[in-house]
Amino acid sequence: MARSDVRCSLFDFRWFSVWAALSWLASARAEDAVGIVPVERWSNVFADGETRWTYRVTADRAFQERLAWRLTANQRTLAGGELDAQGDADKPANVTIPLRWPAIKDGVVLSAQLTVSIGDVRHERPVWIFSRDPFAGRHKWLESLKLTVFDPPGDLVKVLEDSKIPHERIRSRDALDEVTTGIVIVGEGVSIKKHEDLIDDLRRLAARGVPVLCLASADGEFAFLSNKLVATALQLRRADVIRELDKRLDAAWWPKGSSQWRGLQVTSSADDVLAEVSDAANSWPWAEWQFESSVDEQPRPRCIWCGFGLVSAWNDTPTPRYLFVKLLERLSTTSQTQEN
Repeated sequence: MARSDVRCSLFDFRWFSVWAALSWLASARAEDAVGIVPVERWSNVFADGETRWTYRVTADRAFQERLAWRLTANQRTLAGGELDAQGDADKPANVTIPLRWPAIKDGVVLSAQLTVSIGDVRHERPVWIFSRDPFAGRHKWLESLKLTVFDPPGDLVKVLEDSKIPHERIRSRDALDEVTTGIVIVGEGVSIKKHEDLIDDLRRLAARGVPVLCLASADGEFAFLSNKLVATALQLRRADVIRELDKRLDAAWWPKGSSQWRGLQVTSSADDVLAEVSDAANSWPWAEWQFESSVDEQPRPRCIWCGFGLVSAWNDTPTPRYLFVKLLERLSTTSQTQEN
């Protein structure tokens, strides 16, 4: 064998040894890799408040690490720190980060980012920090909406009063027939079983040009397609409609669970299509009927049935109150410009 051939063989052997060693190290590191997963699935928080978010740390071995976290906004660090993370292959570590959100002006929404890391492993989470008053600078607009509220349980009325949202409460269903302007809102938790034909009444209002918002009903069923009214458009939507209205808002999950409080189970028979109020996860949390407008330049009047828990979760997260604003904007035929 020539000397050059021996050198090539030695080089090949050494290179193979180095490659094998590096491959083994990479494999070992992959097996020992640490995982960081957030337990909570929501990211909307109130300004000047506190939240405790938990992260689950996993590995394929026993581990004792330092978990670093940093909250930033506008390229500035707002807060940060380190916490211990100790666990085993079959025992993940739950590390809870106490977070204090900054105070911001009314009507402002601050975009922030929470970064959690162990060594080179990191998890980044967008955070939207909302002021508590989504109606700041918009009270003249709210007055112009002329909200009429039918709310036998009274929970929505309390929210509106606490938020200083102008409205007129009616206590009789018969009074709905007398409404000719503004927006009609039916409160959360109203029984369609008890108030039979309520949905038909609401759709008739919308067909006459009065937009309607019916918050999550308690129970009951109704004819999904009206025999007397022809809608120009009809939608059934999942929680993604929330992001369509405002991409900053949490859609599927809120602090106390699913955003969906009630939904509609739509079934068909030989002679009818029925919608039944349900708490099943596969039910539809949004139904919207659109009708012809008598004025070409105005948006089509709508009747929206909204199964998200706006009233029940009003103080748990900013999402319900900011979603409520977007719903009013969707229904409104007046200017949505903020006041100075």
